[in-house]
Amino acid sequence: MILPISVVLCSYNGARFIKEQVLSILGQTYAIMELIVVDDASTDDTCGIIASMAEADHRIRLYRNPVNLGFSANFEKALRMAAADIIAIADQDDYWHPAKIEKMMAAWRTDVPLIYCDSIRFTDKLPQNPLPNKKNRKLEGDDPKCIGIFNTISGHAMLLRKSLLDKALPIPADVYYDWWLAVVAMCNGSVQFLPEILVYQRAHDQNVTIQHLSEKALRKQFRQMLVKHLAAFSAIKGMKREDVLFFQKLEYYWKQRLERGWSLGLFLFLLKYRKVLYAYKKRKLPLISELKHSFLFAFGR
Repeated sequence: MILPISVVLCSYNGARFIKEQVLSILGQTYAIMELIVVDDASTDDTCGIIASMAEADHRIRLYRNPVNLGFSANFEKALRMAAADIIAIADQDDYWHPAKIEKMMAAWRTDVPLIYCDSIRFTDKLPQNPLPNKKNRKLEGDDPKCIGIFNTISGHAMLLRKSLLDKALPIPADVYYDWWLAVVAMCNGSVQFLPEILVYQRAHDQNVTIQHLSEKALRKQFRQMLVKHLAAFSAIKGMKREDVLFFQKLEYYWKQRLERGWSLGLFLFLLKYRKVLYAYKKRKLPLISELKHSFLFAFGR
């Protein structure tokens, strides 16, 4: 049975690569019902390119924001516009494997609200024989603690059931939309992973998620970002009481670390839950890695 699918794509100054991505979406072996493009006040020719493509394909629907909303708020707007019961999320500068949707729909269990596939970065040419990341593992299941400090579930690789949005929207301010959707899905069913590389994530100098900051600046940005996410996670509808308490305690210790510059409580908490919090790491000597990262999170500069 072929189910209707909406694809939502948010654009911002994406004229360099957006046409190639749109063509990879429209050319899927599993036909899509609509491609919703919400442009976040671009100043280049992004809208002109999409408008021209929309004249040739009625499935493309273009909306333009009068002011810039930011990528999470813009994706929320796009998600609300989707008409189909199944929604795929796309980034403007990626490239989809022709059978991405077909393969994911075939593998997706009916009791799971969100599935995602593997993806890999590229620069100039699509990789011919891509290999998965050897350092980190992709996580799935119904335990939100496993993505409590690091998210492996990228929006550009997701398919989700529209019914999940009843629990997920609105997305809190300053929270990454894909991390939020993943935690909400784990609290209201589970997340499934398809271990096939079906999305090619283009790396370039204007990419929103690939930043060129110093290591110290990145650490500071991460610490400030995470405390906002932890505060939001504990308020998710459907989260088990034990998980609510987990996120509240982790938030408390993380705030303590930000205020003091260190936190013994955070160090001990991270060690206590190290197996679930560091489940994303592939290490030959996991205990040493867990001790190292717990120390850096709690005491590092």
